[in-house]
Amino acid sequence: MQFKIWLCTWAITIFCTAISHSLLSQSSSYQLSGKVIDKDNGQELEGTFVILKQTNDTKVTDEHGRFTFLNLEEGQHQIIIRHVGCRDTSINITVKKNTSITIKLPHSAVELSQIDVMDKQLETPKTQHIDELSGKELDKTRGQNLGDALQSINGVTTLKTGSSISKPMIHGMQGYRVLILNNGIRQEGQQWGNEHAPEIDPFIAQRLTVVMGSNAVRYGSDAIAGVILVEPNNLPDTASIRSELNLVGSSNGRSGTASAIIEGYFDKLKYFSWRLQGTLKKSGNVRTPNYYLKNTGVEENNFSWATSYHRKRWGVELFYSQFNSKIGIFSGAHADNLTDLMASFNAHKPQDSLADFSYSISRPYQLISHELAKMKWHWHIASRWVASFQYAYQYNIRKEFDKHPPLNNTLAALNKPELDYRITSQSGELMLEHLNIKSFRGQLGASYVNQQNVYLGRFFIPNYINNTFGVFAIERFVRQHIELEAGLRYDYKNLKSFYYIGQQLQKPELYFSNLSWNAGGIIKPNKQWLIVVNVGSAWRAPAVNELYSDGIHQGLGSIEKGNSHLKTEKVYNFSIASLWQLQNLKTELNIYHNQFENYIYLNPSNQTELTIQGAYPVFIYQQAQARISGIDAKVSSQFSKHLEFNCKAMLLRGWNYTINDYLIYMPSDRYSLNTKYFTDVNTFIRDTYFEIGYQYITKQWRVPKQSDFAPPPQAYGLLNAEIGTSIILSKQRIDISLLASNILNTVYRDYLDRFRYFTDAIGRNYTIRIKVPLTIYDKK
Repeated sequence: MQFKIWLCTWAITIFCTAISHSLLSQSSSYQLSGKVIDKDNGQELEGTFVILKQTNDTKVTDEHGRFTFLNLEEGQHQIIIRHVGCRDTSINITVKKNTSITIKLPHSAVELSQIDVMDKQLETPKTQHIDELSGKELDKTRGQNLGDALQSINGVTTLKTGSSISKPMIHGMQGYRVLILNNGIRQEGQQWGNEHAPEIDPFIAQRLTVVMGSNAVRYGSDAIAGVILVEPNNLPDTASIRSELNLVGSSNGRSGTASAIIEGYFDKLKYFSWRLQGTLKKSGNVRTPNYYLKNTGVEENNFSWATSYHRKRWGVELFYSQFNSKIGIFSGAHADNLTDLMASFNAHKPQDSLADFSYSISRPYQLISHELAKMKWHWHIASRWVASFQYAYQYNIRKEFDKHPPLNNTLAALNKPELDYRITSQSGELMLEHLNIKSFRGQLGASYVNQQNVYLGRFFIPNYINNTFGVFAIERFVRQHIELEAGLRYDYKNLKSFYYIGQQLQKPELYFSNLSWNAGGIIKPNKQWLIVVNVGSAWRAPAVNELYSDGIHQGLGSIEKGNSHLKTEKVYNFSIASLWQLQNLKTELNIYHNQFENYIYLNPSNQTELTIQGAYPVFIYQQAQARISGIDAKVSSQFSKHLEFNCKAMLLRGWNYTINDYLIYMPSDRYSLNTKYFTDVNTFIRDTYFEIGYQYITKQWRVPKQSDFAPPPQAYGLLNAEIGTSIILSKQRIDISLLASNILNTVYRDYLDRFRYFTDAIGRNYTIRIKVPLTIYDKK
């Protein structure tokens, strides 16, 4: 069967290539070459990234600052220049013949003011492996939640709870070990649940970046696995009003999503920029290849606004976002008695597999609301020194409703949640940066986070107050063929909890402190090869749910028990990444190793428990000496002007030294093959592409013996295809794409899906996406 799928993939690719070559007109193609130099001193800038935005084709300048794009069509092209110490610069080039340009890049803080980016945060490449979604690749994920959108990045998987909830995993690590920055703010919510997905609207972002490996020095002690950056576009700095409309519809779940954004800058209100954004989403019961999943609808309504005021030496930014969702929890994951629970572990179908489609959401379900407000102020105190202060306020409400209402009719009529958690987070960060002082640049900063959590209803985790202080310093040395970086951070954490044992109030207070450090480098042996090396150590204190949780976790259909004796988790990590490009062939290889002391994990106890709410499997938090190692590999090649090939592989191994067996809940090996054909049909139909891909996920047989309620599911493969184009109507561009997922309607269960105990994953799905960018006013 797999051989037939591979044969089908290549046959379609070859067919499309032959047809398109016969139909295409013999349009002319041109060459765009250029040089990037430092405007301060005329130095040729090697290692500058020059990106052709329409195709995301990226060139890296050689030792003389030169770059070349081949086979460009006649017309206007937008290129983005990205270099260490400089904000991304975008320019438009009209190509009517072979063209050569010289780009003078302002490279010091003084000159940056001349292109109105002096007052904005500078970007510095990380000494960890980085991958990102932007432009057309990001557009392909529109309508998905954040976790699912990031799965196209090699090394990133998701921990799922059915079809609608997913949490991103980086190299097998998730939850507290993965830090998410929403517009520069550390996202703080109820992260303690495996089914508590990030409360972020992905439509906010114009770029999703994953920095793999420990980032504890810069962002906090527990950023062990990596950092996910949800980055909106910079606010406009020239007189204009622009907007964008995104519409997404899917067949499975009959979902519809609409998102719009409008932003502007007024000449009469100089230095002032603004943006408004909002999203609406609704979906119903999703379907596996053989049956509907009852009560799996989702509703979302989100909005955000941002504004900034920038002068030559100082500026201030304000941002506010609100995320609201109602998520139905698959009712088949909740059993009324132990007999039904054990039967569901071994059944091929859930008990309520006769359900039909519906948009209604009933018990069990979750109501989530998250608010984030941010203020950032910065001041250029000297030509090469920048001071900044950032304050953020976040308020998160999570209400979880059991499958069955209270037996008391009066209480049932109130329809109150069984779990009601409200957490308030406030954070502040003060930072001083220096730029380009004798090849050195660095950061010195201090941060503080205060969290207060209260609950109503049934106990699961206690009320608590959490205070965290941190100070850090990072210094970087930059030369033409090498960049070196080192950083040190100290964090102090105080956790005070409040809960009852019987009638006695308990008030345990815990203190944690430790150092985090890292050292890394970017080595450029030649213009085709880049090596990124990083080594470091990080730690995290046990979270309140890992220490004190005790009760029914409704969203997962389980009982969880904490362990008040947990110690600080510590990790030593090493990674090396190699990026090599020769003409149209590009390879990426990332090797990593994480050695843990006191690794904290949630372990299936192989016990079940009957409560008045129903029967549930029991999970217990434990610690172990462990390691997580792996390899991410990617090869991409552009065989011709119109044909592109991508191949990815992800291999990961986790080992639990304490029990001398494999580490539980690690991603299995996965491979993907993708072929894409792209062209311009004519001046009205451009950027047309057809893409077909196959992903194969192996069976995760590397699991502890007799450690789970059900054996790991079998290996599976998914065939996907997508076609898209851009239609130009009177200078108005409309992007349209159609995606077919799981074309063969494969029946499968994924090892990292907590609902695999009860049901198959969703079946075939068709998704249509429409994007309409609008320029309402542009002074240029």
